[in-house]
Amino acid sequence: MRRKTSIAAVAVLAVLAAWAAAPAAWTQTRHYAVTIQPLRPAKGFETVRLSKAALGEAPILLWENTAIDPDCKAHDPAPTLTLLQPPAHGTVRISDEPFYFAYPAGNPRSACNGQKIPGHQAFYTAAAGYRGRDRLVLQGASPEGRVREIHVEVEVR
Repeated sequence: MRRKTSIAAVAVLAVLAAWAAAPAAWTQTRHYAVTIQPLRPAKGFETVRLSKAALGEAPILLWENTAIDPDCKAHDPAPTLTLLQPPAHGTVRISDEPFYFAYPAGNPRSACNGQKIPGHQAFYTAAAGYRGRDRLVLQGASPEGRVREIHVEVEVR
């Protein structure tokens, strides 16, 4: 994994600036946990890999996408969701009806969680009597130019 030195340099400068501003505060022992994660591109192509489980022919939710502002207004144009590679042992249904999305607490859009918002959902249903592994590929594209190829492996029991 490549890490950019500019991130480390910014962190060191921030620590030095804080120390210079309040050196007495640094006389106590303090512990910090730092997590370094690669940033996902704001735009461009991305591959997502998912594993799902299904019980018999019960439909399961594979993926959902939406694009709304913090005031719950839908983006225009809307995101898209298409099936690139169908499953060999089941069917996929893509719903374009409004649904309840669950934004995490702290996300400015979490205030929209109690109302249906426009977007897309993909559901998988295994063929009658099939048990085993199935695979499919979806593609989601956002209005700001982010394209996700979503590879889904489903284990059906």
